[in-house]
Parts: sequence; structure tokens; C-alpha cells
Amino acid sequence: MKKLPHISTLRNILILRAEGALGDAIRSSCCYRAIKQANPNIKITVGCFGTNVQYLSANPYIDTLIKLPIRRHIRGNQRWLSLILTALKLRRHKFDLVLDTSNMDHYNWHFFKWIIGTNRVLDKFTCPITPFGSPNEHMAKHKLAIVKLLGVQSDDWSYDLPTPPQTRQSIDLWLTQHKLAQYILLNPTGSTVQKRFTPLTLTQLVTQIKALGFPIIILTEPQFYTYWKNSISEDTTLFLKQTNSIFEAFELLRRAALVITPDTALLHAATGFERPTIAFYNEYCPQNDPANPNCKIIKTNPNDINDFDWNSFKDILIQTKI
Repeated sequence: MKKLPHISTLRNILILRAEGALGDAIRSSCCYRAIKQANPNIKITVGCFGTNVQYLSANPYIDTLIKLPIRRHIRGNQRWLSLILTALKLRRHKFDLVLDTSNMDHYNWHFFKWIIGTNRVLDKFTCPITPFGSPNEHMAKHKLAIVKLLGVQSDDWSYDLPTPPQTRQSIDLWLTQHKLAQYILLNPTGSTVQKRFTPLTLTQLVTQIKALGFPIIILTEPQFYTYWKNSISEDTTLFLKQTNSIFEAFELLRRAALVITPDTALLHAATGFERPTIAFYNEYCPQNDPANPNCKIIKTNPNDINDFDWNSFKDILIQTKI
């Protein structure tokens, strides 16, 4: 691409999300809003996969959502046929711009983008003024940098965390049934096995948290419900809540007095709601810090998130204002 277009000249763009991580999608969700505000007539199509499909389906600034034929990660020399067929379908839309903010350098991914947009692809390999900083910089910052280079200006780069009315009503009902007004939300499950608490760690965390005198809601996805249910003892102040959508988790986060979680998507959602948070990082990187002044970080053993300084956790817990 020889020259960067200005946002005002674009009418139909495709934004490809090559990262499957939900946290990245949350952190860069403000971009769609900023683009629409800069050019209300523009049509935004987003190609994504994984949990991003459910999350971005509720974004009011996205006109069309395309599910990409990818599972958890994009890998080189895989899914050539499905990617080519999807690219041919997308090519018919004749996008003014195909924007990809990832670092993916696989031949199948390059060819996929080239089929869709030929010389209209904007990514780190074609952008004449590279907006990319450190290799460790968070992917969300890559998208922000490119969007700004297109002439998009905004005074609001906050996250979009929608909760449909029916979800709010459902959570209202559940909290009322269990007589929960204020509570601490504990998420034991990270995005990978390496970011998951063990049953022993969960039990010890619950013991420490109880000292604050608040009920505790343990958040779980359906596939982990039995696992965590067998890990905790019966307790009138302890509630295991299975969420059936990411939006239920958002609503519980929004109302929580305190959020305790490993480094995962829910950490970034808690940041969007500016909730007091204690976050556990086994792969700590300053560039990935949550932009939340109410968040305290505990660095764990890089090889085991369950290996951390318990005295440090206790001190942070006591100091956290609820």
C-alpha cells in the first residue's frame, strides 16, 4: 500500500482479528466506536473466531460479523482450502481496506488477505509508517496505532462491554434469589491450563478472602462446573455460578465489590468497569498491565501460577478498599 487512506474516504472496510484471545478484543473494542464516530457512513465488517464471535456480535458499531475458519490459533500451512474459500466469498464485497493488526506471518494468512484485498491490505508488512512499537507491545495498541494513522481522533478510548437487557434481568434474579447485594467475585480459571488455580489454591484463597466478611461468588464456565463443585465445601457464604455467556460474566463483574482473577479476559473486562481487582500473572509483562488504577498485581512463578507469596496476597487483600 503506497499511501494511507484517510478515514473519511472509506466506505466499506474489513477488520481481521487474527488473535483469538478475548482480552485483546476487549482492549481494542473502542476502535470500532471511534471509526464510526469519525465516519458515520462507513460499513465495518469484522472477521474473527473463538469467543470473540459471541462478544463482538453485541457490538453496535460492527455492521457485519464473519466467523473465520480458525479454531484457537492461526497456524502456518493449515486450513488452506477453508481460508481460500472464505477469502473468495469476502473478495466479492470489494472492501476499500482490509485491516489486520496481528503479527501473523504465515503464508496461508498472507495469501488469505491478498485474495480478499490484493493491494488494499493494511498490516505491519505493508504500512509505510510502521505504528508498531516493541515486539512485546500488546496487540490492542497495534490496532489503536493504525486507526489513528487513518485520521481517527477520539476523546474516548474506553472499552465496550455490552450486557443485553435479558442478561441483566437474569443476573438480577439470580442475585436476588441468593440474597446477594455485595460480593467478591473469584475467577479460578485462566485462558490456559497454566493460568488455572488448583483446587488446593482455590480453597486457600477462599479461606483468606472470607476474612473480609463478604459472600464469595466463584465464576465457572459450563465445562468446569463439576470440576470446581467437587473442589469446594458447602458454605452459606460461598456460591458457584455457572455462566452461559460472556455477557453474564460481564454483568457479575460490573456489580462486584472486588474481582480476583488470573491474567485472562475477565481481568480486562474488570478494567473496563474499573472494578477493584487483584490479578495473578505468571507471564508478567509491563506492556500488558491492565489500565486500571484499582488493580493490584501479584507476580507468580512463571511455570506455576499457584506458586506465589501468600503473605503478599494477604497484605494486598487487607489494603484493598471495598
